[in-house]
Amino acid sequence: MSGATLKFHGAAGTVTGSCFEITGAGKTILIDCGLFQGTRSLEALNHEDLPFDPKTIDAVLLSHAHLDHSGRLPYLYARGCRATTYCTVPSADIIKPLLQDAAKLQAADVERRNRRADRAGLRPFTPLYDSKDIQKLHKHLQTVDYCEEVVLGNGVSFRFWDARHIVGSASVEVNIAGQRLLFSGDVGPGRAINCTASDLGGYDHIICESTYGDRDRDLVLVSERREALARHVEDVMAAGGNVLIPAFAVERTQAILEDFDALFASKRLAPVNVFLDSPLAQKVTMAVMRYRDSGTDMLKRTNIRFIQNTAESKKLNRMTGIVIIAGSGMCEGGRIRHHLIHNLPNRQSRLLLSGYQVAGTLGSVLRDGAKRVRISGVDVVVKAEVDSLEGYSNHADRSGLTEWIRDRAPVRGSIFLVHGEEKALSGLAEKFAGIADLPAAIIPALEETWALHPGKPASLFTAGRPDASELTASRDWISGLAMLRQEIEEKLSRQSSSQDREKMLAALKRALDKV
Repeated sequence: MSGATLKFHGAAGTVTGSCFEITGAGKTILIDCGLFQGTRSLEALNHEDLPFDPKTIDAVLLSHAHLDHSGRLPYLYARGCRATTYCTVPSADIIKPLLQDAAKLQAADVERRNRRADRAGLRPFTPLYDSKDIQKLHKHLQTVDYCEEVVLGNGVSFRFWDARHIVGSASVEVNIAGQRLLFSGDVGPGRAINCTASDLGGYDHIICESTYGDRDRDLVLVSERREALARHVEDVMAAGGNVLIPAFAVERTQAILEDFDALFASKRLAPVNVFLDSPLAQKVTMAVMRYRDSGTDMLKRTNIRFIQNTAESKKLNRMTGIVIIAGSGMCEGGRIRHHLIHNLPNRQSRLLLSGYQVAGTLGSVLRDGAKRVRISGVDVVVKAEVDSLEGYSNHADRSGLTEWIRDRAPVRGSIFLVHGEEKALSGLAEKFAGIADLPAAIIPALEETWALHPGKPASLFTAGRPDASELTASRDWISGLAMLRQEIEEKLSRQSSSQDREKMLAALKRALDKV
């Protein structure tokens, strides 16, 4: 067909797995190629064959370095892609350690899963990619400055706009088949530095993120954020416990470390020991600090310590009265998990969640008040307090996204809402419906293809996956099983005798036999 098409390979009906395919004017362009995170059903999508031929891609445009946008890029090249991947200079610096760490975690996870007794005789898991595949990506990586127009041929071009999300993050403008498209990427709070005011508005189609599309957050000043952090730490230190902060390696860790440095420098907080237990976060911190002028030199503070190896990490589990910052931010991997195993049963300790928790992740389960969780095969009782650190989000809220889209009106064709869970997507669609110069928002499903028309609404070209709604549900059957198992264990533990427990188990067995 003439014109252009847009296919949603990820971040449709869900927050993660960003991957959009544009075809038109004889070119095929990929915006992002990220990992799916969340429920087991979503994560399983990472191991499916790519829903397109990687050899047909002419260019890859990376909005920013976070793994839900970049995490499958090496897999793309492992499957034969030879296109150039374009990104900003900071993004290129950050994805190098980020992807190497992702490959190591995949290898460790695969080894652990394949050793399980219930996997005997089954087809072994394999990692998505390894260091050789990452090197293939780096050979095809090209950096681009903000606002620089890059011509791809056949009248197709693109440029990056500042997105205010993390260092190097960009919204991506694509001009193709006589149409002007804008992919928001992840939009941060505050006003971006624009290329030229005259070019800001007037798009045919906009693809807009919706992570916090259903809510407005109270403005939290940096001073208020730091005061809240100090109070949490003082409370836990007085009780004789530990503070655990799961944090994303990019931006979140650096912001938290800067806050601790400022609290120590001002003497608002006594110099407690803060351990950054994440080799990845250490490398990323070095890279990020090259592009941030925070006015601090936290790397020289003696009570902020970087853990170098696994042996040092394990020693932390014999210590009290400390702060541990470790990945991952949603507790899905990394060293935070073994710290959770040792600290969640302790009433004196406190878990502080510092960012968005995708539905189905361990972080979301803990946030929602679970009293018992299973971590790396270990059943863990949750007695520690679980709280949230406000003011660290790098995502615009509903009002921020509304302001962002208004600045880019009029939109002559369609607005697609992506990167959100069901409530956020519908909430932002409702908000946009009351704004002049904006068409009704479209909420695409996984693998839907839409025909794009200059100055006119898009039209559905091919339907999405039949199981799209099941895959993007906030809970899958595995999550439901985990919750049922927790409920059964709690009820068994409340029985007064072993004989009563045996009776309950027998009743459950009879119920299963009837299914």
